[in-house]
Amino acid sequence: MPRFSIQEGYRITGEFEIPEGVSVIGRHPEASLPLTKHPGVSREHCRIVNQAGVVTVEDLQSRNGTFLNGKPLDSMAELRHNDYLQIDNVLLLYSALDVMPSSRTDIIERAETTSKLSYVQEVGEKLRKNIVKVIQGKDEVVRLVVVALFSDGHVLLEDVPGVGKTKLAQALAKSVNTNFKRIQFTPDMLPNDITGVNVFDESTGKFVFMPGPIFSNVVLADEINRGTPRVQSALLECMSESRITVDGSSYILHKPFFVIATQNPVDFHGTYPLPEAQLDRFLMRLSLGYPDPESEKLVLERQAMSNPLVSLSSVIESSDLLHCQSLVQKVHVSEAFRDYVVTLVNRTREHEALAYGCSTRASLALLRASQAQAALEGRDHVLPRDARDLALYVLPHRMQLRVQARATWRSTSAVLEEILGQLPMSLWE
Repeated sequence: MPRFSIQEGYRITGEFEIPEGVSVIGRHPEASLPLTKHPGVSREHCRIVNQAGVVTVEDLQSRNGTFLNGKPLDSMAELRHNDYLQIDNVLLLYSALDVMPSSRTDIIERAETTSKLSYVQEVGEKLRKNIVKVIQGKDEVVRLVVVALFSDGHVLLEDVPGVGKTKLAQALAKSVNTNFKRIQFTPDMLPNDITGVNVFDESTGKFVFMPGPIFSNVVLADEINRGTPRVQSALLECMSESRITVDGSSYILHKPFFVIATQNPVDFHGTYPLPEAQLDRFLMRLSLGYPDPESEKLVLERQAMSNPLVSLSSVIESSDLLHCQSLVQKVHVSEAFRDYVVTLVNRTREHEALAYGCSTRASLALLRASQAQAALEGRDHVLPRDARDLALYVLPHRMQLRVQARATWRSTSAVLEEILGQLPMSLWE
């Protein structure tokens, strides 16, 4: 019989066998699966129908929405083995090993009222305006962070101390009404300090999992390159798959999941360079740089009396962000755009100054970031110039200069600038 494993927070608290017919999940005590302890759950939140082994789910116009595999559910969909429903702070992990699959494949098309790209523009603009209340003179960096967030990617901020990397991450976290955790990396940290650990509970005689700080929606990995490579690698699985495995048990992370990491330049004392596999997990690497004189005067004026973070409040919900991430993936991608991205990435693999070029993950990252930028600008299609404009933030940290080329080229960004100059937009637009 198909069943749900109920994960409240990050602990499995029970199971629910799905009977034949209709079952209702909600906060009402008489619901088939009552979730009475969660105020974000509606009285009748969603409907589960089990008919001849085919299990479908439908949202009942709930206040905060139902999410299937991290995507908002706006119409009936069929559940498949290992799918998961997210309802407020509850995950329902679907298991149907003994159920024959049906021929139904896709989620029914989204309702027209929520598919308008103006919704993405509106949410993105509210988020951007709230962040710039704290970060003055860095509008382009703030815009790129919002692009990465809407792309369902992660961001690495690399710069000298004191230019606002951590404050930018905190402003973003406070702007979204969701869970936020900060991890301060140090050389003596262990992987379990991030992922969590199983602790023996004497009262029950069993081991109980204590989640680490990575179990959150927005995670600030502060000074990530002060942790050893062993600790840095603890982020690999969660950043690429949104799940964590501890002592053989796998835990799904709630969506949205966004890591914004800061690091000091690698030549600073007490730092460890990030492994190539870890760098490749970040959608973008950004640098804030020093503010211009006028912006710095404004910072001194506004922060003379108080920290602007104290008065900053959230302007969007996590469900708004999930809806936007889903809409971004529906932005049309043309054949010309795909051809431009593949040509650009192949040039990085063939360039004599590079030890290795960009991977297929880099191509996908550039595609997703371009879709987000187009949606935030109100376009339902991407242009090759989107990829060109974003390439200098998405690709350089995924490449490495040859030792012999370091005397000629100052960085991989310089190599990429030359490659971009050899690919005129007139060939694709």
